[in-house]
Amino acid sequence: MIRTINGWRAVFALMIVLFHVGATSFEEMTWAGVTFFLMASGFLLAMKHPFEQLDSQSYRRFAWNHAAKLFPLHWLTLALWLIAMAVLGMLAIKPLALCLNATLLHSWSLSHSIYFSFNKFSWFLSTLLFCYLCYPLLAKRFTPLPTPIKLLIIAVLAIIDFIVLAGTDDYGRTALYVFPPVRLIDFIIGMTLADVCQDRSNKMQVLGKSPNGTDAELISIAILAATVMLFRSYPSLLPWSDAILWWVPVASILVVSLFYDKREGFIGRILASKPLQWLGNISFEIFILQGIAALVYNYWVAPVMAHIGLQRVYDYVAADLLGASAPGLIVWLILPIDILLAWAVNRLFTKPVTRLLRRG
Repeated sequence: MIRTINGWRAVFALMIVLFHVGATSFEEMTWAGVTFFLMASGFLLAMKHPFEQLDSQSYRRFAWNHAAKLFPLHWLTLALWLIAMAVLGMLAIKPLALCLNATLLHSWSLSHSIYFSFNKFSWFLSTLLFCYLCYPLLAKRFTPLPTPIKLLIIAVLAIIDFIVLAGTDDYGRTALYVFPPVRLIDFIIGMTLADVCQDRSNKMQVLGKSPNGTDAELISIAILAATVMLFRSYPSLLPWSDAILWWVPVASILVVSLFYDKREGFIGRILASKPLQWLGNISFEIFILQGIAALVYNYWVAPVMAHIGLQRVYDYVAADLLGASAPGLIVWLILPIDILLAWAVNRLFTKPVTRLLRRG
């Protein structure tokens, strides 16, 4: 694992949660964060599993290992969500939505009530599963292509994506935002970026010995900040804010993280610090459990706080996932609940279950 990439996972996961519970200033970083997670997945997989090491016999093991990473956590959060809704008297089950959600096929639907059904953040698992299952085929057929051909294919896909999004309303744009074939482009860009970087290993060694790691890190952050400011200055860029707008800043973060791995500058050392590495290791659970954390706060923590005079009655509901807006600083109270839940699930469920399934 590249430590700075793991640190960025923590940063983006926390910003995504804060945005979803009402801190709207993190909106652009949420879009960038989702793009980062998908590009980083392709980037790291391409480095860990080169195409020449993947044959037809190893595909089943590869698919099983990566499905074992997603399905148990998804089924646990789905069960927790259903139980919470039943306890609150808010449970309403649509059989088709439940079947598609349970099998991680719901992000293929273009219906808002299906791809955001139950724990709405599980759409990401559905899309990521598709990327994982496509990886062996992409590694065998796409990776060996000459770099100019790969870049041309990506450019054609990007142009198609650009044109489609330009003529899409908000409802359709949200459907495309979660649609697996559309988000596969992010994943492919990450794979290609890893291949290009590894082809330039000599250059990487030269850059890695440079004392200017902090400068490179600042440049990548400046590119990200400039993209945020560009969007805020030109709202007409909205149709492309979900992914396309973030490809360059995310790519710069990944490249700098690779080139300066174990030779980090000042910012890299912060990202590689133990607290951010710990958060990065549970960032998957932080992202997936944020809806559960909001429910815990809204319906159990906030009422108790109000009862003992620490919270105003009308501050019960955070922006969650149920659609209200979060007043004041209560959005920050949900974050520690989410982190605590994520740590507990990672330690007591994700790790032991994954180890058990991968032994099989």
